[in-house]
Amino acid sequence: IMRCVMNRNDLIADIAVRTGKTKKDISEVVAAYEDSIVAAVSRGDSVSLHKFMKIERKMKNRHSAYDFKNKQPIVIPEQECIEIRPGTALTDCYDRMGGQ
Repeated sequence: IMRCVMNRNDLIADIAVRTGKTKKDISEVVAAYEDSIVAAVSRGDSVSLHKFMKIERKMKNRHSAYDFKNKQPIVIPEQECIEIRPGTALTDCYDRMGGQ
């Protein structure tokens, strides 16, 4: 099965066709959308796009791992990360594809 990747420019072109707006206008909206999400997550806020996705900062607990190069256990310290969880619109799409 051949799959394509939709990049930012493809997304902008697709939205422009769907809305009848110019690529320039859509590009500005997408940039503002991205900036708003980054600003919210930077403040520590969660971003929840109903039925689409949820983005939030989380703390990963300290845990053990194994360093195969040095052949010894190591401790990974607690660290902050960004978690992105798909909403039902995305998971339903995935399920309709047969989970591939």
